[in-house]
Amino acid sequence: MNRNQLQISGLAVLLAILACVLPGQTIQPAPETSSNTIETVIAGTAQAAAEQTEQAGLIAATATPIPAEPPTPTVQVSVSGTSLIVRDDQSTLFIDHKAGIQLLIPAGWMSYRLNEDEYFKAFDSDIVLQNPDIMERLTVVRDSDPVYFRLDAIDIRPGHIPDGIISNINVVFQPGDVRSLEDWERAERDRYHPTADFKFISASYPQLANGTRILIIEQSWAAVGGKKYYRGVFFSLSTGTVVLDFYTNNNFKDTVLPEFDQVINSLTLIN
Repeated sequence: MNRNQLQISGLAVLLAILACVLPGQTIQPAPETSSNTIETVIAGTAQAAAEQTEQAGLIAATATPIPAEPPTPTVQVSVSGTSLIVRDDQSTLFIDHKAGIQLLIPAGWMSYRLNEDEYFKAFDSDIVLQNPDIMERLTVVRDSDPVYFRLDAIDIRPGHIPDGIISNINVVFQPGDVRSLEDWERAERDRYHPTADFKFISASYPQLANGTRILIIEQSWAAVGGKKYYRGVFFSLSTGTVVLDFYTNNNFKDTVLPEFDQVINSLTLIN
C-alpha cells in the first residue's frame, strides 16, 4: 500500500470517530437497572452474608415481634345490674352497677347472686352436697328479691361451721332510700326481733380510711346449737342505702371478723 492509500484510510477512520460525537447524533443511553434487579442483588447479597455468618458459627440477629396485649375480659352484667368476677387468687370482685359500688370477697368464701349461673351450680358442688347447713342456706334465700338481696357469700373452709352455724356475708341494697344513718339506727332499735335471747349490743359511727362515715350495729341472739352474732354496716349513698350484713357463731366471730373488716374497707364507689 502506497502513502496516498494510507492517508485515505486514516482519514476514513478519523471521520468515523468524529461521527460518534457530532451534534445532532443520538447517544445511546446506558441500559436501565430495574428495581427487581436491585432487589435481587440485595437479596442475593443478604443471603450470601447470612451463609457466611452461618459458616462462621454465628447466629444472625432476628427481629422479635412485640407480643400483643391479652384481651381484656368482658364484664358481664346481670339482669339485676351486678357483676361477679373470680380473680386469680380466688378472691371475688363484686360490682353493683345500680348501687354504684364494688367490693372484694376474700378467697375461701363462696359468693353467689340469686338466679344467676353460680347460684344454680352451687347446688351440685361437692362442698354443698357434703354440708347440709350450707344447702339449707342456699334454699332459705331462694325466694329473696334480687332487687334488694344483691350478694351472698358463705365461708366454706373446713372447720368454719362450728355448732352448725355458718358464717356468711350478704350485700343488701335499698334503692332510693336516703335515710340518714341516725334514722337507720333508730329503725334497727325499734324493729321487732322474734328470736330468743335477743340483745342489741351497740351502735357506732366510725370513719373508714377514705373518710366515709358509716353506721355499725352489733346484735346477738340464741340459735340452734349455740349463739349467733350479727354485725351490720350501713353506707348512705346518693343511690340509696347499702348494708353489709355479717353473721357467724358468737364464739367464732374473732376468727372471721378480720376478713369482714377487709370487705368493709374494700368497698369503693364507682360511676
